Amino acid sequence: MEPDQLTSPRRQPAGSATSILVKLAFLIAAIGYSLASTPSVKAADPPTITAAKVSDATDDPETNGNVAQRSTPLSMAAVRVADALADDRVKLDSYKRDLAWEGLLRWAEVSGRDRLLQQVKQATAEHGLNAATANRFGRGPFNCLLYWMSLESDQPEWLNAFERQTREYRAQVHRSPEGAIEHPRGARRGGGHAMLIDALQDYASRMAMLGQTTGDPAYFREAVDQFRIYRAIVRDPATGLWSQGRGWLDEPKTLSPGAWSRGHGWLIRGMVDTLILMPPDSNEAAELRGYLRELGDALIQVQQPDGMWHCLLHRPPRESPPETSGTALIAGNLAVAVAEGFLESERYAKAAELAFKALPQYVDDDGVVLSVSPGPGPLFEVEPWAVERFPPGDQHGPFAIFFAALGQDSLRRMSPVAD
Repeated sequence: MEPDQLTSPRRQPAGSATSILVKLAFLIAAIGYSLASTPSVKAADPPTITAAKVSDATDDPETNGNVAQRSTPLSMAAVRVADALADDRVKLDSYKRDLAWEGLLRWAEVSGRDRLLQQVKQATAEHGLNAATANRFGRGPFNCLLYWMSLESDQPEWLNAFERQTREYRAQVHRSPEGAIEHPRGARRGGGHAMLIDALQDYASRMAMLGQTTGDPAYFREAVDQFRIYRAIVRDPATGLWSQGRGWLDEPKTLSPGAWSRGHGWLIRGMVDTLILMPPDSNEAAELRGYLRELGDALIQVQQPDGMWHCLLHRPPRESPPETSGTALIAGNLAVAVAEGFLESERYAKAAELAFKALPQYVDDDGVVLSVSPGPGPLFEVEPWAVERFPPGDQHGPFAIFFAALGQDSLRRMSPVAD
């Protein structure tokens, strides 16, 4: 869920004004993009791009000999996105920008692309974010940029600022009667709080980061406690898929309908980032690895033969478009999980690699990411997302592509490709 895009106060019937207006907005945006002579994406007909950009891997001078010393179609697509951000041809705001910086930073570190690492440092500095100002940097939703910046610096102000804002978050977060952390609904939606898996992944990974920086295992326990509570409430035992939340509809105990691709991308991202920081032999890590395997198995069941996950995971694929941000986050984190040893079966790596082959088709020559679901996802209803295509250029695309590239290069470090 993306709070700046959340407009519907409650679930509406399929033919409601909300549903019609959302679909009309999708159509207008898609027409405008088509008139600009850039291809749009149909559910069954992904756009084609220059053959050279989806050919076999070629030498990549940016890697400085790291990974396999060779690029892939996905890494070249991700570089196009990074260049579009650097040239200000693609503009991001709020947490989408911060997540793009985080994803690009982490991918550059794993792949040895020093130019992209410097791009992140320059971009953050130009926006006034540095060690001296980090303590004034607000805690944005769904990302932990300050923590990852602290790993690239010997200046303690980065980590101090992260710990301060995360402790404040922990002290102030609203909790359900079961103890689940909840996200603000906002004044336009009547106030109050509701469960949200997007917020779960942010909170849990922050707790694991505090556990890692302080050495206090209580934070690791709290991270896994949240996954356990959420799983008991919002997971569908028949499909293994998770509802996006609870408490967004008129009845506080009603779950949000359906299962959303990017929501599951957030969810698996939170599990993997939490596990990366936990002692691997702890009981909590073993429990969370079980939840991750369970989720990975459910997601593989709804992956399409072309490698993509469609927007509405609980519906037949023809009823919603292939969705790039969810596919990129799911595949990238499946790959990291395999590389880190959290998932041991080869089928998880194969599922990720299948998606990595598909994703470059959804980044055009100008670095615009295509077929990305607008927010907030089906918190209230599913019909606005049951469309033929999504408008191009949604701001949730760039960071997801970077996390996919991070996952692919994490796998490639395990088994480097020979020259």
